[in-house]
Amino acid sequence: MLKDSRNGYGLIAIVIHWVSAVLILFLFGLGIYMTGLSYYDDWYHKGPELHVSLGLVVLLIMLVRIVWRIINPTPVDLADKRVQNLAAKLVKLGLYAFIFIVLATGYLITTAEGQPASMFNLIKFPVLTELSSQNVDLAGTLHEYLAWGIVILVVLHAAGALLHHFILRDRTLVRMIKPVKKTDFL
Repeated sequence: MLKDSRNGYGLIAIVIHWVSAVLILFLFGLGIYMTGLSYYDDWYHKGPELHVSLGLVVLLIMLVRIVWRIINPTPVDLADKRVQNLAAKLVKLGLYAFIFIVLATGYLITTAEGQPASMFNLIKFPVLTELSSQNVDLAGTLHEYLAWGIVILVVLHAAGALLHHFILRDRTLVRMIKPVKKTDFL
């Protein structure tokens, strides 16, 4: 099924989740790789263009994700303990917050000199404000540290999913891999 239910996630939520995860982790790796490039490396200009384009794709996916979460029911928590459910919600909230802040700072860095952000030269995202060099540095620092924060939260998120699957033996991980069946709606 495409839609979510109280018992599990549908195909759309699952695809959004995994595509976001792969893109975000790729962007992190590309960002780390780019910091070691010299002016004469082939990827000195290609890397940032790809990084910005994929970052804008993630922004659009995250906006769709928020809308999808608003119009679909949230599956019920499977953990018996409230503290586990609270920890999962805090990690998820942290991921959302860090991702949006990293996207915003990336956008601000990209458009700091008055040029729009381009997604694969197909869509131009307009400049909302220009930044001073001091504010670009601040945005860059936030961008880097919160990107590392995303990786840390992803590790916690994955560890929690594996804990649920192998120790608690519930369906938390399975329902983010396998879409809910039509019979689960009844």
